[in-house]
Amino acid sequence: MAGKQQRRIVFFLGAGASLGAGASAPVQGGGFVSIPTQATFWETFLRFCKSSSNRKKIEAFLFRYFLGYHKVPSRAAPAQRRRLLQPIDVEEVFTFLSERNNAPAVSSQFQAYTQEVWEALLEEVGAVFARFEPNSRTRAVYRSLRSSHVRTRDTIVSFNYDTIFERSQPSSKDWYYGGVDDDHRPLSLRILKPHGSINWEEIDGRVYAENKQPVSRPIIVAPTHLKFVGTSAIGDGLKPLPGYLNQSKQIAAVWTLMEKEMKEAKAWVFIGYSFPPSDLYFSSVLRSTLATRADQPLVAVVNPDSMAISQRLQARFSIPRARIKTYSDLQTFNQINRQQLLILNT
Repeated sequence: MAGKQQRRIVFFLGAGASLGAGASAPVQGGGFVSIPTQATFWETFLRFCKSSSNRKKIEAFLFRYFLGYHKVPSRAAPAQRRRLLQPIDVEEVFTFLSERNNAPAVSSQFQAYTQEVWEALLEEVGAVFARFEPNSRTRAVYRSLRSSHVRTRDTIVSFNYDTIFERSQPSSKDWYYGGVDDDHRPLSLRILKPHGSINWEEIDGRVYAENKQPVSRPIIVAPTHLKFVGTSAIGDGLKPLPGYLNQSKQIAAVWTLMEKEMKEAKAWVFIGYSFPPSDLYFSSVLRSTLATRADQPLVAVVNPDSMAISQRLQARFSIPRARIKTYSDLQTFNQINRQQLLILNT
């Protein structure tokens, strides 16, 4: 185990990684909108919804259950409605829906309603994030990351639905989706996407990455700590609901692979991931891997708020300060090399 830990790093990409790399989508008038994070999610999401029916359904739900409105304010312009909804926590919305979808005391009518909203959200997440394509800046930033730090023996864990990282890679560098792609060349970089991806779809119970391009009904694991659920009689009989880990054995396998890599890696590098208190499921994975390792990993935090996140890691997970390194952004992180990264603080 010690030998393996000397050679491998797990890189985690949060929503801030795509934002920090410069991911954006064009809008009318020649402008650009940055890829959404928690702070800008509803503004961008509702603006880019593909289906007006889905957008109206989601808006009505948010106003009713999170702002206390009996109906959507009819006199408010779309931009004004989006601003009103902006403070609503994304993970709290998905957690509310996943609980109501399965709680035994909930009426069948309300379960049916929350299931409709759940499906609308999942459909639109794929449509919205498909709007964000790689560009010259994301290619430069991510190629610099790979050149300076990443080796094929390492693992990339992307919590992002978008495909900015993988599609920003040079054509000469092979990669594959661990747990999903069966066929891949030796020495290819493994990418794990525990929350699914806009270019994954389920066909006859199996997940496929179709030509690495977005699909109309992607596999999306919702950002909620309630990632595992039982079967449901709603919709598809006893088939697991979409949006959960047990929708497919392959999705569950991705999480298993991630935990294995975390146990064996010498270092964990978190880029644009802030360890939100609401992400209890990943926190439990992190705790279990820390408890079963022979030693503490070196942890690097690449985030504008890296110092606060470092303190959070020390308080929540008892990771010693000496084993945590902080960097304000990807560009700063890319200025050091792999050897410098792996030198412990003194």
